[in-house]
Amino acid sequence: MEEVNLQIEKITGQANDAACCGVFSSRVSFGDGTIGTLVSCILVKNAGSEGGAEQVKEIFDLANKKLEGAQTGSLDILVKAGEISKEYNSSKNLDASFSLILFYKSVSYIFRSGSKVKVWVYLRASAQELSFENGSGHLKEDQIILIATEKFLSSFDLSDTLKEEDVNLEEVVDGLATEISAKGDQSEIGAALVLVKEGADAKAAIEDTQDEEVEKVDEDTQLDTSHEIAAGEPAIIEASAVEQPDSESSFEYEANKSDLLFDSNESQKTEPKSRPKLGRLLPTIARAIGSEVSKLKRGDIRAIFRLKRNIVAGALVVLLVLALSAFFTLRGNADRQTQSEFNTYLESASSKYEEGLALISLNREKARGILIEADSAVKGALEIEPKDEQALALDSKISAKLKETENLASVNFSTVVEVDSELVSLSKNGENLVGLTGGKIHLIDVASQSADEIDGQSGARSAFVYDSKAFIFDGKDVSRVDLATGASDKIIEGQQAQDINVFLGNVYLLGADQIFKYVPIENGYAESVNYLNQKEQFSTNSRLVIDGSIWVSSGSEVFQYLRGDKQGFAISGLTTSAGEYGEIYTDPESDNVYVVDKTNSALLVISKDGIYSKAYQSSEFARAADLVVDEENGKFYIAVGNKVLVADI
Repeated sequence: MEEVNLQIEKITGQANDAACCGVFSSRVSFGDGTIGTLVSCILVKNAGSEGGAEQVKEIFDLANKKLEGAQTGSLDILVKAGEISKEYNSSKNLDASFSLILFYKSVSYIFRSGSKVKVWVYLRASAQELSFENGSGHLKEDQIILIATEKFLSSFDLSDTLKEEDVNLEEVVDGLATEISAKGDQSEIGAALVLVKEGADAKAAIEDTQDEEVEKVDEDTQLDTSHEIAAGEPAIIEASAVEQPDSESSFEYEANKSDLLFDSNESQKTEPKSRPKLGRLLPTIARAIGSEVSKLKRGDIRAIFRLKRNIVAGALVVLLVLALSAFFTLRGNADRQTQSEFNTYLESASSKYEEGLALISLNREKARGILIEADSAVKGALEIEPKDEQALALDSKISAKLKETENLASVNFSTVVEVDSELVSLSKNGENLVGLTGGKIHLIDVASQSADEIDGQSGARSAFVYDSKAFIFDGKDVSRVDLATGASDKIIEGQQAQDINVFLGNVYLLGADQIFKYVPIENGYAESVNYLNQKEQFSTNSRLVIDGSIWVSSGSEVFQYLRGDKQGFAISGLTTSAGEYGEIYTDPESDNVYVVDKTNSALLVISKDGIYSKAYQSSEFARAADLVVDEENGKFYIAVGNKVLVADI
């Protein structure tokens, strides 16, 4: 059943300042060329009669627009359309209830929001209220679906009328219109009545293919129409407040399953065109063997050898046919699985792209998050089919919208302090900072913008402050300097590396292909152990920071390691090509990782989930030697030349 024949009758009362009700229906064209019908009843309270009418129409239009952009009709896409309308209601603080029903092929998909709009289904002598938030069910001829406000149902009892055979909906609605016009307050009254019909020509064809169509819908949507529910399955909603239907006229609706999706890839269901026909070869082999057996009866000794030869040949042919059949079957299964995976990625990307578009004007930040998910999905599709035109076009559109929603801020730096030589490192020390030059340690008071200095380590490359002590690395040795007394001692010797960090008293050195960990013992530090479970290849500008995980910038990537293993961290949502990453900062209290892109002179803000959220741009970032971020006070600091600069987050 490609498309059902529906009779739709709508009725609403007069709106006022207290409430406005709207009833709508619209034909929906999907991307695969199929057609559906969307019917909705919407009630908005306390929005004013004129304002309420606009809000009601906007709620329907948002859902309808979402469906128009979809590849095909399904419960999943209707739920997304409904959520867009719910988001609109939330953004406008509307007291709204609505029900959406998408009639597609031989199934009705239902989404409900709020408690003031109900859905009832009638079929001959039976009736059923659908109380789930979203779900679906098979359509049957002569079925009547009533979508109505709570006020409508309390004002008019149609249960007996809609159970009658050959009910005339036009007459029913005409009678209701007369009664509604006589009421003083009609604002919360509204209803749509939908009768499922079949034309004379279509009916015969449907009867011939009914079993096949129902089986196809069951397979595609995974609807469970049995009354025996396995553990963990959603329950079928039973008829309420009416007599139980008999077995011939019963109908069933089911609450939403997460995987209620149509598979529109019909090519996946076809068998390979060329497959060896075992049935054609076996009779020929049997005849040859039978002929040789008959010759044995005449004493032909040569027949024995021919018989053996034919049996061996027949066995080889059978084995070859079976092997080829298995090969083509496995290859066909693999192709279908790959195509199915591609379609899943592409449908998800398309769906999320449309969802993000609908939200841009309402919630820009949330829209960007959804567009990032769409970008990830379309990249998955392109990994499977890199030259697919539809995927490439969608990828281009998503990238354009990500660029449009990008949060890019220019930075106005001010100087905190200047020192007498070039800074190579910058660290936090409580509320203040510690800067390191080639031979001095500078104790920087942020509030007074002043600095004191003590002796450091000649040839210092980097440092980290922990427990009021500066751990200074000069390329092969580590010295520890007490910031209060100036006392210094060498704790690690002879280790080639390029950066240092300290976490919970343990010292970590970043090498070219390994991270070396030093654990404190009674009289110093134990011999180093390799932190990484396998070697890596880090760039010469790589830096590390630790918050429990170890984060390393390397080239155009940021790596996350936990207990020696690389985690699946990847940055998503970037619209420009990443440059060379250098200075990196985070701490256990922060939800973000901050990394300097020296090539693009920018500071990127990336959530620890991998989502790029913001960028700060300034030419100073290209020259930065180190970075400290103080989220609590809304500041970040960089060391540039002999200056420490500050700007607002």
